[in-house]
Amino acid sequence: MYTVPGYVTYEVKKGAIYITSGLYRNTVRLTDFALQKEFETIVYRGGCTELNTPLTNFLHEQDLLLNEEEIDRELNKAKSVLDDIFMVTLMPTEGCNFRCPYCYEDHNRGGMTRDTLDRIKEYIAAQAPHYKQVVLAWFGGEPTLCKDTVLEVSELVQSLQKQCDFQYAANMTTNGYLLDEKLFRQFYQAGITSYQITLDGWDHDKTRPHVSGKGTLQTIIENLMELSKLSPEEYPFHITLRHNILAGDEDYTWYDHLHRLFGQDKRFDILVRAVGDWGGETVHTLSLLYQDTADTLIAKHVSYLDKIGMPCQNHQTGLFSQVCYASYPHSVVFRADGRIGKCTVALDHPKNQLGWVDPERGVVINTEMKRRWNISDLKPECRSCQNVLSCMNMRCKKSEIIDGNKLCYYKKAECAQSSN
Repeated sequence: MYTVPGYVTYEVKKGAIYITSGLYRNTVRLTDFALQKEFETIVYRGGCTELNTPLTNFLHEQDLLLNEEEIDRELNKAKSVLDDIFMVTLMPTEGCNFRCPYCYEDHNRGGMTRDTLDRIKEYIAAQAPHYKQVVLAWFGGEPTLCKDTVLEVSELVQSLQKQCDFQYAANMTTNGYLLDEKLFRQFYQAGITSYQITLDGWDHDKTRPHVSGKGTLQTIIENLMELSKLSPEEYPFHITLRHNILAGDEDYTWYDHLHRLFGQDKRFDILVRAVGDWGGETVHTLSLLYQDTADTLIAKHVSYLDKIGMPCQNHQTGLFSQVCYASYPHSVVFRADGRIGKCTVALDHPKNQLGWVDPERGVVINTEMKRRWNISDLKPECRSCQNVLSCMNMRCKKSEIIDGNKLCYYKKAECAQSSN
């Protein structure tokens, strides 16, 4: 049976049918009425059994009409790109200068020891040259508390890049409190050009207070406004402003405020997420959303952002855009105390303990445990799924390995990289 893969879209425009592959970006335009009717029949019947017409043969040549084996081959070929990416998430400290009630971390662990950091650097230096792309993801705790560690490791990777000519990208999840213009310039020169910073609306100071108890919103806004004044040509950074919402949050004036501040700067966008219960002692004091209610409420928020013209990360649909960092086959998370995992949400779960950093032996990883996180087979239903290129059935490995959920990841709740 030959079918139109899920990653192929089609639309009618000005009397023609445009058929486009999301994988190869090639487009076919059908203007002949008979060919249009034949294509509509193929779609209506869910495919065709043979390639016995000029149209079916042409669509097959263009990879727009394929059998199951061919679709699987094309998807696995696309997925193999992930084998060329080495992704390291570093938690230089698990201490934090905030005390957010929904945070699942206990913040009892401080910064990395010198031995741990040196062994991690040796591991990166040994592994990075074998890949086409190296990604550093800075996480915490609060990574800006460890500026020197961030700059030291970044300098190493930049030096390796000059020698080995791989692509280098770096991002940081930060609360933004210490990210003033001076520190940002240092990080930017170190290659950290993408950031996620949470601003929790008008109640931000309640949900994201400083460890001292004082509010933090004004300081973060002032930092962001400083950054927005930097030249877009010289500093083409990307900052996602994350908004964690609770039950009953339907005050959209917060988005009007952000639009006035950053709406004209294409380097800023917004991500809306429901506060999740990932553990912690105080999250149950908040009004959490049930999943079905969360989806509905998030959709309302996104609709309002679209209405006012504010870019929204929730619309992200590009290749691998919904693939979790923990699902990348060559990704690891280094914790401040030297433990090694894959997921930054289920930090202390036994199934997330891949190994440790030994002062003498270096990085020790349980290959069998790591293999469980690396296996992500496509399901038969993936062939017809419109979201397959963004998801690849790799949306959340925690959902499968730790929660025991076998349903399609794309239909599940996300456990995005933290609530930071």
